[in-house]
Amino acid sequence: MAHFKLGWRQLASAMVLVGAVMQAGSLTVPAHDPYFDEFDSVDNSTATPVQCFDKVFPCSHTIVGNLILMIFYGALLGVAAKLIADGAEMLLDIGLPPALIGGLVLPVLGAVPDAAIIVVSGLGGDRVTAQKQLQVGMGTLAGSTIMLLTIPWLGSLLIGRCDIGSDGKARDGVSSSRISLVRQGVTILPDVKNSILFMLVTMLPMFIIQGADWHCMSVPTCNNLSMNANGTLPDQPKYIHYSALVTLIVCGLMLIFYMGYQVYDAKAAERRAKKHSQDVTMRRIAHRFYTMTSRNAFMDPTGGEAGQEGSEGDSLVHRGIQKKYFNAWKVRQPTRPTVNPAGGEPASEDEEGEEKEESRVMLWFKSISLLTIGIAMVCIFSDPMVDVLGALTDDKNDSHIPIPAFYVSFVVTPICSNASELVSSLMFAAKKTRTNISMTYSQLYGAATMNNTLCLAVFMALVYTRELQWVYSAEVFVIILVQLAVGVIGYRETYRIWIGFPVAALYFLSIGMVALLESSLVRWR
Repeated sequence: MAHFKLGWRQLASAMVLVGAVMQAGSLTVPAHDPYFDEFDSVDNSTATPVQCFDKVFPCSHTIVGNLILMIFYGALLGVAAKLIADGAEMLLDIGLPPALIGGLVLPVLGAVPDAAIIVVSGLGGDRVTAQKQLQVGMGTLAGSTIMLLTIPWLGSLLIGRCDIGSDGKARDGVSSSRISLVRQGVTILPDVKNSILFMLVTMLPMFIIQGADWHCMSVPTCNNLSMNANGTLPDQPKYIHYSALVTLIVCGLMLIFYMGYQVYDAKAAERRAKKHSQDVTMRRIAHRFYTMTSRNAFMDPTGGEAGQEGSEGDSLVHRGIQKKYFNAWKVRQPTRPTVNPAGGEPASEDEEGEEKEESRVMLWFKSISLLTIGIAMVCIFSDPMVDVLGALTDDKNDSHIPIPAFYVSFVVTPICSNASELVSSLMFAAKKTRTNISMTYSQLYGAATMNNTLCLAVFMALVYTRELQWVYSAEVFVIILVQLAVGVIGYRETYRIWIGFPVAALYFLSIGMVALLESSLVRWR
């Protein structure tokens, strides 16, 4: 029930944001097709500004206007991602197999926001427009993968840190107040290494398209990307597009295999289901404890209500219930029926304040409602978000940020689409147990695996079907390097705190490395 209430509060907030965005109709944007910087020879001087209230969504041709819209659309996408996550996890309350939900449904639905942004970035307009906006899609793919493997990697290590014993392993729940870079850290379960291996293996298809493009860059005539005289994109060699198709097929096959393995080997999924059950139990315990505390405020010391005679047995019952819930909170285990100290009979549901279990039909309705609304919001607001990110860096606007759209989307869209996953990982790590910290890192490595398979497959499908140019060697090369580095560092049983800082530094180094590879010094594309 807590999930559903939270979801509807988020939905109400989303509606307020939608209304605020739609009031921004006085903003304007020039009507022109966005082009690559090297295609600036195309004359757009005849373009006339179009009022944004003539469009479905508001837009802007200034930095301030686009920043405001980016915040609004980003908040809406963040709410949508949270609704999807809550709706998916609610399926665990229905009683469906944890292996099916945790191993198949949750990973796929978690990748929906990123995949949706990638799709809309390559579908709009003609080929030139799609090619320009696809920078946002690549920024989303690279930023989501690298961000999840670096910043929350360190954050989970700091929050979940425990003292390391003489055996070199972290001691669950034991943490001194003073941080030690060497004597504190976390210890993961052995099966987390399987998640690392899957991440590294599913990264290999990137070398297919990457190898074809490296060969193309070695040929002077192949490396010419100047626009044709008629204002159309030049065609790259056929083998590059065939490489995109092969990469798409291999990513699809790896996705199917990964999903099948997740369902078959359901250890991580069962841990997630168990943690979800414990979280629900703790929320119910907190609610019941608060209810009984409020009730006892009107009880006299003998156990009866103020002004009435009470019985010693009633007082013992209330004290027994409170003690039971307090102990259950400490050990985070489900509570059991309380025995009445006076009569030896189990306490009634009314005495325990037991909530009635919701029917399966109602849970299905709530889950499907949250999933439907969340996915609909992602589909609706991904398109204007991509337009805003493109307009923010478009040099045809009155004012713009003079950097490629890739860098803006690299930072912004992963925060919007993965905020709930980031918060969830940190919350699991805060419990300072080996099981929870293993769940955290499995979730992070699993998200990278989904990007390597589902999201990369979507990107390759756009490149192949729309015959777009592959100009992302620098970005993909950096994704490969970061995953290799994190995989090598993370393939151990104990993570000491000092290890997290070089891992987090990879996020900032990756942005600089992309800029370096695309600069005049290296001239990658």
